[in-house]
Amino acid sequence: MAKKVVDWKKPTAKKYVDLTNVPAKDLKIVVNQKHQKVNIYKNNKLVEQFLCSTGKRTKETATPVGTFAIEPEHGTWFYNAKPDVAEGARNFVSFKDHGVYLFHSVVMNQDNQPIMSRQGRLGHPNSHGCIQMSLPDNIYFYNTFSQPDKVGTKVVIEPFSK
Repeated sequence: MAKKVVDWKKPTAKKYVDLTNVPAKDLKIVVNQKHQKVNIYKNNKLVEQFLCSTGKRTKETATPVGTFAIEPEHGTWFYNAKPDVAEGARNFVSFKDHGVYLFHSVVMNQDNQPIMSRQGRLGHPNSHGCIQMSLPDNIYFYNTFSQPDKVGTKVVIEPFSK
């Protein structure tokens, strides 16, 4: 059975809920690796959900499992020129190790353009440990969680078995 290709240029969410005035303590982000979804809860009620790609299932590229928090490190662009990586992304928000593990867009080349051979993998493990999202979902996530009042928002990364 062929894997469904998801268009990384389109939203995978049904809606985008405005969480501007919601304090971090009332929010929780749960990444379900089994279903490759980012779930956002407000007061323990699911208010947002979209597809993602977590880390490839190897020791070197796995997404860390556990409870973390949105950290202050964020930005609109990064590029890692290491030969074994050679990719970047747009609109990143850190959740572990202050800039090591991030929520971000699909991967980009050194010219900030999508690496076409790596697209179409949303919904399947495809990263070096970060959480990748479609461009529209990523813009929503970045605009919501890069704000100073969202630092400390709880992030739970579930194992593939859950």
